[in-house]
Amino acid sequence: MKKLSLLAVASIAACHTALATVYFSDNFDSYANGNLVGQGPWLQTGAIATTPVQANNGAAAVGNTGQDIYAPLISSTTINDGASLYIGLDLRVSAAQSAGDYFLHWTPTVGNSSVFQERLFAKSSGAGYVLGYTTTAGTAVYGSTVLSFATDYRLVLNYTGVPGPANDTLAIYVNPTDNTIEGNNTAYLSGGFVGTGSETNAVAGINLRQGSAANAATETIDNLDVATTFGEAAVFTVPEPSSIALGILGGLAGLVIWKRRK
Repeated sequence: MKKLSLLAVASIAACHTALATVYFSDNFDSYANGNLVGQGPWLQTGAIATTPVQANNGAAAVGNTGQDIYAPLISSTTINDGASLYIGLDLRVSAAQSAGDYFLHWTPTVGNSSVFQERLFAKSSGAGYVLGYTTTAGTAVYGSTVLSFATDYRLVLNYTGVPGPANDTLAIYVNPTDNTIEGNNTAYLSGGFVGTGSETNAVAGINLRQGSAANAATETIDNLDVATTFGEAAVFTVPEPSSIALGILGGLAGLVIWKRRK
């Protein structure tokens, strides 16, 4: 029995390690239209509950002011030096302001309402808008390619850990043409650490933010992923049933067969 127990633990751990590279995945399809908080994993950040983020026809409708929300990752992770974390999302911006504001970020602890990392910004530019980022608080840097309102884009954000303080890097890809190899795509915007706070490589939650009416954009977000590879973030996939669960069940089934043959 002792040998069997150790084999079971090893089998389950191996399946989980091999398959658990997607830390978060939500296509918003299972939610009723209305307030998103309280549906699935989504919870409110802080105390402001006015103008709630909405589930709307299989997407998250994020306004320009009001409630901020978050969802915990399946498991917390750390972006080690030399490693990357990727966020993938379908984005459709309907309006933006000239000042700009951020609408998506991650937090180092679940429910954190003060430390916001990898902030994704949008601001108006000409007849459309541009995207930008900061690593922490501070003034954003923006790309120069103007994107169109009311148009769907697939975005992939890459956050890479670099040894030393305040020097991690970030890249934003828009509609990558190669969904497997990151290096075969030209980044919409890339650069080093931007912000006034200190970097933290712990990641526990993914957040949607509604900002301020004078600065923030209005957008819908769909097919949201947090993953360890570019390919997993570039193409949204929901394993149904969970590939992790299938791996564990497969390992257990094999152990049952092994035990019966003994």
